[in-house]
Amino acid sequence: MYIYAMSNIKEIVKDKISNKKHLLNKKFNRTDNFINLTLAGVQKCVGNRVLDKETSIYIASHNGNLNTTIKVLNDIFIEKKLPMPFNFLNTVNSVKLFYVAKNFNLEGKGIFVDRFESALPQAFVDIKQGKTVLLGVVTEAISDLDLHREKFGDGEIEESSRWLFLSHTTIANEAHIAKIEEFKLHPFTKAKTNEAELFSFLESDEELFEFRGENLSFKVQKP
Repeated sequence: MYIYAMSNIKEIVKDKISNKKHLLNKKFNRTDNFINLTLAGVQKCVGNRVLDKETSIYIASHNGNLNTTIKVLNDIFIEKKLPMPFNFLNTVNSVKLFYVAKNFNLEGKGIFVDRFESALPQAFVDIKQGKTVLLGVVTEAISDLDLHREKFGDGEIEESSRWLFLSHTTIANEAHIAKIEEFKLHPFTKAKTNEAELFSFLESDEELFEFRGENLSFKVQKP
């Protein structure tokens, strides 16, 4: 399995979450912070590449779309009114997949999961079948930073959009960034590394990285 492109957008939130629309090359209507963050990561990963229409999309997010969900629930249970239609639609996970597919003219499989490790085995099957894959991990902060700290603790508040473009075989006239080898599924073990460390490795000068997760492991070797 080859990694041909990656992006690692990350922002430490100090006073308020930023408007991600300035990161986008195109204007999108009725998107929210999570969707814009997703699109920014994909855009940076893909660059000027024209993707095969059957490219699969995998989005992993542990907490999902926090701000729009909070807004919709506030409308329903606090304000006692119906939420705005597009706010309600944007809470649906498949909507994020729709925006990625529409923006990059994709018609392949799209799956939203809760963890990076949940997406990898499924993506590996697609790649073995000869497909290319876009796989990303998106993390949004709650705009009410006091509420965010109450729910998730007092550490640094980070928003991120990390993406990989994967292929089973070498692509003509393109150099790969790294190769994933020795991909293994195994029983539950204490996790030793995480996806943030993987992306930091891909940006570094190091040549070898071993990912050891709760249910899988693999090595990443740069050329």
